[in-house]
Amino acid sequence: MATTEIVPCTTDKPSSSLEPPPSSIIPIRPYKVAEDIFLSPFTSSDTTELHRILNITNAISLGLYTASVTFPFPLENAEAFISHQLAKRSARGFADCWAIRRGEGLESPVIGLLSLHAFDHEKEGVPACYRVPPPLSGRSGSDGDNKLPLRCGVLGYWLSPEYTGQGIMTQAVYYGLRQIARSALGYEHVHGRAWEDNVASCRVMERAGMRQVPSVARFVPKFGEIKSSAQYVLDV
Repeated sequence: MATTEIVPCTTDKPSSSLEPPPSSIIPIRPYKVAEDIFLSPFTSSDTTELHRILNITNAISLGLYTASVTFPFPLENAEAFISHQLAKRSARGFADCWAIRRGEGLESPVIGLLSLHAFDHEKEGVPACYRVPPPLSGRSGSDGDNKLPLRCGVLGYWLSPEYTGQGIMTQAVYYGLRQIARSALGYEHVHGRAWEDNVASCRVMERAGMRQVPSVARFVPKFGEIKSSAQYVLDV
């Protein structure tokens, strides 16, 4: 099961003032990944299918970082996730989380998720990423005080167990990294991570061209144990 982190779901629904009517959602065109694979915004009509997929097996819950994607996955959590996506997209005017669909229209059932959220280095306890400009003419070495912080994103994804083994997730991740991360969201560097024992998820990132960097061990409350997390990066 190829899964990695997604934006945490919460049972705290946005207030009604933050939950916009469908007509106020800023239209965002679907991205065509392949002949029959599209990335498009989540809509309120995705709630039932999202709930169904996350209750097929516990594979997605086991593969994700976030503790809020549980198994079983309550309907109220699916409703909260969709409400959060609608409110965030309306307030910000762009999407950084998309439903994977087998069809261009928003009525096509969701089969997975791809996200490219901004990466918060401080919150994650990870040193900021920098780009060091070339030395000025006539000087040797680089000016350490002149290094520039990179705008970083973090990759997240999951796919319904009904569609694994078809290369869909690899295609979606590759497309997101090459066609969306830089041009649409302005990222220069993208982080990705998966539990080391989630071999399928690690292979997705490797096939999409990400390179592995040293792993990180962390205590995971929902598992009650320390797990090793494989870390990947890509300059985009």
